[in-house]
Amino acid sequence: MQDSIYNNLYNALQRLNRQMHRHRHRILPPREGIHRGQMHLLFVISQNDGVIQRDLAEIMDMRPSSITEMLVNLEKNSLIIRKQNEKDKRAIHVYLTDEGKAAVNGFIQANDKLSTSFFSCLTKEEAEKMLELVNKINANFNITDDDTIKCYKEKMHHHNHHEHYGWHCHEDSY
Repeated sequence: MQDSIYNNLYNALQRLNRQMHRHRHRILPPREGIHRGQMHLLFVISQNDGVIQRDLAEIMDMRPSSITEMLVNLEKNSLIIRKQNEKDKRAIHVYLTDEGKAAVNGFIQANDKLSTSFFSCLTKEEAEKMLELVNKINANFNITDDDTIKCYKEKMHHHNHHEHYGWHCHEDSY
């Protein structure tokens, strides 16, 4: 079987992703008391300071109980503060503390340096073109995701593989 340009590109991007991931973990050690998932959560809070906790769970696409657990840990480390809404006692707003803001700013600065080092071999024009192409591929995923999943499930269903994957749906339920 002959490799196509698309397979070569896919494999090259996979390799690039692994290298970037490994390099990032070596260069950006976790801050004491914060794991990488919590740093992402802090960044989201910084973009939505005062966000309601249940909205934060939706933004992060996480279960509310998981968000609560992460927020408790961040609060213990004095990185966030949660305040109950005075008008709606069920709503809890989440704010970054000064220490939380400093952690996010430090992460952003380190991430900027890291991303610059990754792509410094490209000219500005090459980086702009690469970004344009990657965004085009990402947009294509948004368009094709539902159809691809539906098609894959249909193939598995018709070949009786759906039991292996836990799919117990019929064609009319797609």
